[in-house]
Amino acid sequence: MTDADLDPVSGLESATWWTRGKAAIIDALLFFGAMLVPVLLVVVAVVTAWDEAADEFSFTGASVGLLVVGIISGVGVFVWGGWLFGYRQGVTGTTPGKRRLRIRLVDVASGEAPGGARGVGRWLVPVLVGGIQGVGNILNLIDILWPLWDSRNQRLIDKVFRTRVVVRAEATESTDDWMPSSPIS
Repeated sequence: MTDADLDPVSGLESATWWTRGKAAIIDALLFFGAMLVPVLLVVVAVVTAWDEAADEFSFTGASVGLLVVGIISGVGVFVWGGWLFGYRQGVTGTTPGKRRLRIRLVDVASGEAPGGARGVGRWLVPVLVGGIQGVGNILNLIDILWPLWDSRNQRLIDKVFRTRVVVRAEATESTDDWMPSSPIS
């Protein structure tokens, strides 16, 4: 039995590692760009609270307010990231980077978007595994490089959640009409 016999959506062309990497870079720039504001708020709060003369922190109402707003907005950005890069990717099969590069995430069995829960799992598991110092970082590196030698260009996380990233078929081009077309293309 071959991979084509086991994979009912074998007619879909798998996205290349480079295309997936470029989409991931676009998504990372969006996430870290949004996270920049909360980080700056926390840094400004800590810097303004430092009292050089006393060689200690002296938090005032303004610096505590900045710190709280920075932490709450950081949690908000993380939740937004989970929604956009996890849940929404599972429901629509795309992220902003995938949409830009015309690739999408599909369920191996049906060829449709895998669903919100699997999208969140696909996003959250590498984050949690990466939190394990040393071993987690090595596992994430292997996961990211795995499509280079896999016959279907799947990451390990794709295999776990039974998904594939494929080149978007022209017939599904109109499914993401909620966003205006890019003026750059």
